[in-house]
Amino acid sequence: MAELSIENVTKRFGETEVLKGVSLDIADGEFVSLVGPSGCGKSTLLRIIAGLEEQSSGDIRIHGKSVAGQRAADRNLSMVFQSYALYPHLSVGENIAVPLKMRRMNGVQRLPVLGRFMPGARAMAGEIGQEVDNAAHMLEIGHLLDRKPGQLSGGLRPTRGPWSRLGPGSGRFSVG
Repeated sequence: MAELSIENVTKRFGETEVLKGVSLDIADGEFVSLVGPSGCGKSTLLRIIAGLEEQSSGDIRIHGKSVAGQRAADRNLSMVFQSYALYPHLSVGENIAVPLKMRRMNGVQRLPVLGRFMPGARAMAGEIGQEVDNAAHMLEIGHLLDRKPGQLSGGLRPTRGPWSRLGPGSGRFSVG
């Protein structure tokens, strides 16, 4: 995991200042929600953190290092959208594991039958399974891992979303 520091970030669209000197420190392992009325700049700030938009001024630091000017793909962050796409035929645990498998395993390693015989596939699948279990424990949803999305209440479905988008590496922020 990593820490995030937002330092005096400003965003202007032409003459309109949308973000005005926003500063925030988020400690390693901390969960933070941004709440506010429509149009107040929540999504803009998240897009800036993710690297999808540039700030007009200020700095974003991840693990103490500035990511200003760094491409979104190089920031090792993920985006979660409000409407979660769940695979109805997969369990909650399998849904959480999908993006981790997509990022870490090659196409052959992901094949249902043949993949498990590929070099390194079993070890990688074990690591991913452990990460899914750890995330479920942290979110207190371990009892839901074997359920299908259709067996979850509407309020529980989004619980899977943020963890399913967390990528590998030390910077594990989920924004969106």
